[in-house]
Amino acid sequence: MTRVTVEAAFGVGLAEAVLTDGTWTDITQYADVQSNGISITRGAESELAQTQAGTCTLHLDNSDGRFTPEFSGSPYYPNVTDGVPVRVNVATVTTNYLRNPSFEGGSLDAWTWSLAEVATVATPVQSGTRALRVAWNAGASGAYAETVVYGLSIGSWYTASAYVRVASGDVAVRLSMGGTTSAASPTAGAYARLSVTFTATASVMPLRVVPSTSPAAGHLVYVDAVQVEDGATATTFSATPAQLHPRFWGLVTQWPVQWEGLAATSTVTAIDLFSVLSRADQHMRPMLVQEALSQEPQAYWAMDEPAGSTSAGNESGSVGPEALATVQAGAGGTLEFSSGAAPLGIDGAPLFTPASSSAGKLLRGGVGAAFRDGSAAGFLVEAWFVTSTPGRNILALSTTGNTSHIIFYLAGGTGYLSVETRQPDGTQATVVAGSVSLANGVPHHIIYDSAVQELYVDGVSIGSFGAILPVGDLSTLTVGASQAGGNLWSGSVGNVGLYATPGMAGSALASHYTCGTTGFAGETADQRGYRLTSYVGIPFGSMGVFTTGIAHQAALGSTALDHLREVEGTESGVLTADRAGAYLTLRGRSTRYNPQPAFSLAYPDLETGDVTLAYDTQKVANTITVTRPGGATTRYLHAASRAARGPIGRQVDTLADSDLVAADLGNWLLQRYASPRPELRGVTVQAYSMGTAMYRTLMAADVGTVATVTSLPAQAPTPSMTVTVEGYTETIRHNDHQISFHTSASQTASVWVLDDTTYSVLGSSTRLAY
Repeated sequence: MTRVTVEAAFGVGLAEAVLTDGTWTDITQYADVQSNGISITRGAESELAQTQAGTCTLHLDNSDGRFTPEFSGSPYYPNVTDGVPVRVNVATVTTNYLRNPSFEGGSLDAWTWSLAEVATVATPVQSGTRALRVAWNAGASGAYAETVVYGLSIGSWYTASAYVRVASGDVAVRLSMGGTTSAASPTAGAYARLSVTFTATASVMPLRVVPSTSPAAGHLVYVDAVQVEDGATATTFSATPAQLHPRFWGLVTQWPVQWEGLAATSTVTAIDLFSVLSRADQHMRPMLVQEALSQEPQAYWAMDEPAGSTSAGNESGSVGPEALATVQAGAGGTLEFSSGAAPLGIDGAPLFTPASSSAGKLLRGGVGAAFRDGSAAGFLVEAWFVTSTPGRNILALSTTGNTSHIIFYLAGGTGYLSVETRQPDGTQATVVAGSVSLANGVPHHIIYDSAVQELYVDGVSIGSFGAILPVGDLSTLTVGASQAGGNLWSGSVGNVGLYATPGMAGSALASHYTCGTTGFAGETADQRGYRLTSYVGIPFGSMGVFTTGIAHQAALGSTALDHLREVEGTESGVLTADRAGAYLTLRGRSTRYNPQPAFSLAYPDLETGDVTLAYDTQKVANTITVTRPGGATTRYLHAASRAARGPIGRQVDTLADSDLVAADLGNWLLQRYASPRPELRGVTVQAYSMGTAMYRTLMAADVGTVATVTSLPAQAPTPSMTVTVEGYTETIRHNDHQISFHTSASQTASVWVLDDTTYSVLGSSTRLAY
């Protein structure tokens, strides 16, 4: 038995969906699965194409206006908006609709709970080897242990049952399904079966075990052999679980309303998380700026404005911090934006050139209420600078009226980092920290953690200094001078960040030095992917083994998706959005090595008339040119293929961090694509007719899954061919589920395994892996 379900999370934003999954509303009954069906696309056309944004098209009955934006009569008003998360699942059921009916293996999958503590136990059990033990919180009102049932038919009769064991003196429990509740359980210390018959009011409904009255501390119930089945009677328990197969998770882009007479429909389109990656921050700020912003400073000035600017804007997103405006001290001196040395990826910093230590230009502005109010409890300051002149002030923070201040400067003569603090009563303290001159003409990064009076230079703590007086209620930032405009800075200053986040330590900012000097060059693709997606708040995971170092992307400047594509291409991996939730996955190239089929399909069972065997030069490349940042540009040639077909070129731009890695990639591509080979580029399956076991297998197939098509017609070069799924389109209707897989020849991903009878055949399978 196969049932499709459609849900929408009205009123749930992307951030909430990422963190908590949100609250879902079943809208299956309004989806047209009879004629138009549900259409889904996913993945790529071939292994040489990039994965595209997955899409889902739903045709919804809008007779009562529930899917009309800004219609106050909608039960979902005012949350019929763009960006609503939607998900499509397919449930397969034999007898029992529950996905985890007996907790075997100690699994709590598909169960949630509230105001209770749960665990699986080996005794006492009713069926199998495990049962669920629920310990209610004292007096908990609204407590439950719950599992969600998918694939119900609205209006049909079902029976839910469960074996429960409650000891004498503990609170009795009931089963609750929708608005229907069972009788209370016995409390005799033995398993007894509760059951409740109900009419399904939705395709997705929660089944709960609840206390019948207010529980006391320590009250327990054991639950086992839980079942939901067709009909009005509880029959013999079946431990065979139902399965839920995620088909799509994405965000609605439109809610159009179409009328034919007075009949209204809404054809909804949703796109997976690639849509977020492609539109978020069309021009991403440099990586160092993104690193700082991801830690939510209360005020932050990157100070990379173009030449000719006279002020530096706050980028923290907090309301209140002012732009740092140019202020003249005395007469003369210059302040030139974009002219000073800056960290890697930053396009210049303000260059301060004073006429003297007391005459020149500085920058000043308010820090905003959020930092001011939080600074008394502890704060962090960070900044980058370059100078060859000691004895000058980097920056100062002061209270309104300048009654208290803290100044960071380089000591005269030595160039050592120094801190001066002054209290309203005139009490003053000066600390000279470290023993290395920072006035040496190279970029330096400093951090101050006021909570523990700790200083960091270039990512390393140089100690805590108890003599630094506490200051707070800081309202004004001065860059390039003291609060009074003295000891004017000579050199560049940039990337000033202020943090008043409780519990945040200076060590949290130490990696900014690595970012500003190396751009995290050498990170593997999975590490870089995690970093890039963290900037836009999207969870990220990886599959495979990653060994290739990625060059820095310090300047960024495009969308998150563009930069992830650079990583994906260098790895020769595949980036996908998850079908089950708000999640991205990078599948490393190692997942494709020496592929083993997950299943086989006989050609006669495909029930399709459009199987095509391709043999052409569409993928052929016998001249590969590989480039990498700051490295060699190298051409790799396959002489025999060029002689036979003429030169067929392909350029590959990578983020490889060495010429050797670039060479490995070039040779790998040349070995795979110098000559064509027969391949099945598409396999279309009428999945619904395949039987439950094969249907479930097909539902598990995804980008990267390997399958073998057997019993090919006599005209095929071999009776069977193994293919790798690169993407697919599918249409789900009632009693009809057709999937058209886009496939490639798996043979191209086989690599040499020494002394292996299959992968060590000289001249055939001795391909060195990239």
